Amino acid sequence: MIYCFPFIAAVIGWIFNLVLIQYLFKNVLPSKLPSLGSKAGKYVSDKVFNIDQLASKLTDPQQLESVRPFIEGHIDHFLNEKLKEKMPTIAMFIGEKTIGMMKTALMEEIDSLLPGLLNKFIGNLGNKMNFEKALTTKLAEIPEEKISAILNENLKREKYLFQVFGAMSGFVIGLILIVMLHFMEKL
Repeated sequence: MIYCFPFIAAVIGWIFNLVLIQYLFKNVLPSKLPSLGSKAGKYVSDKVFNIDQLASKLTDPQQLESVRPFIEGHIDHFLNEKLKEKMPTIAMFIGEKTIGMMKTALMEEIDSLLPGLLNKFIGNLGNKMNFEKALTTKLAEIPEEKISAILNENLKREKYLFQVFGAMSGFVIGLILIVMLHFMEKL
């Protein structure tokens, strides 16, 4: 009978870890998701998608210079083609030199306007986008059963290994009990 201790302890260890895992996956983790979502959202807004960093990158003179040809192409197209369609009377009185001067003036105005415009847009975007709140809200909308199912599906192997560890530790404890009882009998 004494030699059954390791096997009984192994079964107890397996069952104990199984119950512990079920409790964690059905009660503890789903209830902690809003807090985890809040922390993840704060991390995303601070480190990953920081509005200030985004603003500095978008308003960087090199970045603005890279979009300049695109803007210049649209202004060219407007002054050379669309202006004649939309305002044929004005188009009759302006020549290439005037169009060139208008283009230069418009590009200078856009160069001075664009950084401020982008900063204002990003500032408004930053006020509207609260990643911490959004992530917390979205996680709160997920039913606990769905969360448990996702966790069970993605952590099957880890759960099994934890149960095996419980059985192995129970078996070792049973062996230690046998050794202790054996030495106690000799005393």
